[in-house]
Parts: sequence; structure tokens; C-alpha cells
Amino acid sequence: MGKRRMPFWTTVAAMFVIYCGGPFGIEEVVPRSGPTLAIAGMLFMAIFWGIPSILQNSELISAIPMEGGVYQWYKKSWGPYWGFQLGWLEWLTWMFDAALYPTLLAEYFVVFIWPDAPFSISWGLTIGVIWLAVFLNIRGVKTVGPLFNLLIWIQVMPLLVLVYYGIGLIDLNIYKALHIPPETDLNTALVFAMIFGMWNFSGYSGLASAADEIEDSVHNYPRALFITMGLSIAAYVLPLMVGIAVDPNWYTWDEAQLNLVAFALGGSAFAWWFSFAAQTSNFGLINGEMLLMSHLLKAIADDGHLPKIVSMQNKKHATPIGALIAQGVILSIMTTGMKFIDLLVVGTWISIPLYIIGFAVFISLRYTQPDLPRPFRVPGGMIFPWLTALIPAAIAIYILIYTPEKYLAETVPLLLSGFVLHWLWRRIRKL
Repeated sequence: MGKRRMPFWTTVAAMFVIYCGGPFGIEEVVPRSGPTLAIAGMLFMAIFWGIPSILQNSELISAIPMEGGVYQWYKKSWGPYWGFQLGWLEWLTWMFDAALYPTLLAEYFVVFIWPDAPFSISWGLTIGVIWLAVFLNIRGVKTVGPLFNLLIWIQVMPLLVLVYYGIGLIDLNIYKALHIPPETDLNTALVFAMIFGMWNFSGYSGLASAADEIEDSVHNYPRALFITMGLSIAAYVLPLMVGIAVDPNWYTWDEAQLNLVAFALGGSAFAWWFSFAAQTSNFGLINGEMLLMSHLLKAIADDGHLPKIVSMQNKKHATPIGALIAQGVILSIMTTGMKFIDLLVVGTWISIPLYIIGFAVFISLRYTQPDLPRPFRVPGGMIFPWLTALIPAAIAIYILIYTPEKYLAETVPLLLSGFVLHWLWRRIRKL
């Protein structure tokens, strides 16, 4: 009996849960960028960042459908050493993203359900979510696959209701002016809009790390990505526009503002339903990212770059238990000491050099291995593939240059950590 894999629509559900999950938590872009740049930035990044990313990743997953995903692409393109360095940064980027969701879950709980909750409650809830995700992922696709199928409906249904009752309230005239937030300049507002857009339309290579868990990944992965992209644009933009129409005091918004919008539209019952969907969204995201990160980390450890214990598999479920437990420990530490916006911006700074390198890997494989089978191939000879790399690379460089410098001291050591880890592990193995 072969290993059970996710069929096509379960893959779509997993991608929506992992790559989108709904608009829960993105509300903070509005007070940081203003309503016009928040919406325009989201649409701009969907077109000029998200679509090129989908095209590139669709080609790469169809050409190299192996466990470890991007790590295998880096290794095949630039060799084992740089494969490790870039695979490690990929994993770190996902860890910072994953740390956002138990933190957001606790934020929603505190803001909406128990505003006066002590720190110990929100901290305990965060840690509990992390280790529940570890436990579920140890049980494998037979547990998390059906979970994705359930979560996508839990997350989408209240959004449909929110848009149904609120779309008639949207006034497009508000978007005729920029509405830059007080004490913020245009450049800073634009950068934050692009950071949130990058966060929401990135990571499309992630589930490729668990390619061995997907049925016919060569063909199903690209098709599922395009469907997920369309759903994501609607799930982000329409609820935010409804929220801006319902609560025009956008400069006072926080991470859980759409809960209050739901309350204004449908009363307490709808607000509770919306809050529950937000909680399941964050829980689904941490579960999905646990899945893909563990396969990425295991692939790196399988090649001898990390201790063998990280490669350990659960005998009953054939899941990477060593990597999952390691991730649980590290996430517990990260979420204890960092706030949501810190995790988001530091994670973005780590990811930007990696994105630029990823674009280079996509192009370099076209030249170094032109005969590599590519069931999905970005059309247009070499001109259009170059455009799918250069346009998002320019966006990434702009964000990197203008991101607030206060996060630089935290980011640079993380960017260099792979070199230190590789040197240290080689010394330890020689003992």
C-alpha cells in the first residue's frame, strides 16, 4: 500500500490555508499606509510580485518535484554548499512567517474575547497552538489533509457573508486621495503597503518542500497555484474595502479590526463567527507551515548539513518528527520575545535577498540545464522569463533599501547564520 497523498482539491485547500487564510491580521496595513495605498499596494503586488512568483515556481516544481522543494532547486543550480546556505535562509524565512500566526491567534483572543487577559494567558495560548500543530503534523497527511478541506470552508464562508452585506457600502471616492497616515511620509507608507503585499503574495514555493505529499505534484501544483491566487486577491481586497467603508477611522485600526467590522454589520453572533474563522485561519497557517518547513529541514539534514536527529522519522506515520520537534522548540522561543510587527519586518528583510537569489536560480537553470524536462514552462522564449525575474527583483530591492533601519541589527546576524552553522557543524563532525 503506497503512501497517502493529497489529491488536487485538497492541495488547493492546503494552498489557500497556507498561502492566504483570509484577511485576518492584515488590517494593520491600513493605519500604516492609509486606505488607498493599502488597497493599491495589494493589487500592485498581486500583479507584479505574485503572478511572476507563481509562474517561476510552477516551472521549477514541474522540473524538480522533490522533497525539500527550493532547497533541491538551489542545490541543483549552484551546488551543495550554496544549496545549504539558501535552503537554510528559506527555512528561517518560513519560521518567522510561522511565528506570526500563533501570535495573531493570541492577539485576536485578547482583543475580542478577553481584553483584560494577563500576559500569561496569551503566552500560554501561543505555546499551546505551536505544540498542537507539532502533534497534528506528526500524524501526517491523513490528519492535516482533511483539516485543510475543513478549514478552507470555515475561513471562506464568513468572508462571503461580510462582502455580501458590506459591498454596497463601498465608496470608491475615498480612493481618489492617498490619505497618508499622520506622522508618516509617502515613502514609508508605500514601503509598508508593499511589505504587506509581499507577505500576502509570497511563499508559493513553500508547499513544494512537501512535494512527496502531493498527488501528481508535477501537474497539480501549478494548476492549484493559479486557483489559489485568484481566491487570495478576492479574500484580501474585498473585505478590506468593506472594512474601510464601515469603519472610516482607519488610523486607529489594529490587527483584529475586521472582527469589529463584522460586529457592526451583523451583530455579536456574526462577530463571534468571524472571530472563530480568524482563529482557525491562524491555526491552519501554522499547521501548513509546520508541514512544509519540516520537510525542508529534513531534506537539509538528510544531506548531512544538520545533526541526524533532525532527519528522524516517525515509524508509524513516516513524518519528520525530528524536524517538527526542533521547530516547535524554536518557535516557542521566538514568540516569547518578539511582537507581531517585529516578526513580520525581520522576516521580510531575511526573505528579500533570498527572493532575489531565487529569481536568479530560475534564470540560471534555464541556461545551465536547458534540456531539463519542464512539463510547465513559462512561455515567451527567454524574454518573458527575464521579465518575471527583473520586475519583482526591482520591487524587492526598493523595499530592502527603504525598510526602517532599526531592524537591520536583528536581520544581519540571521542572514549570516548559515555560514556560521555550516562552519560549526563541520568542526563538530571532525571531533
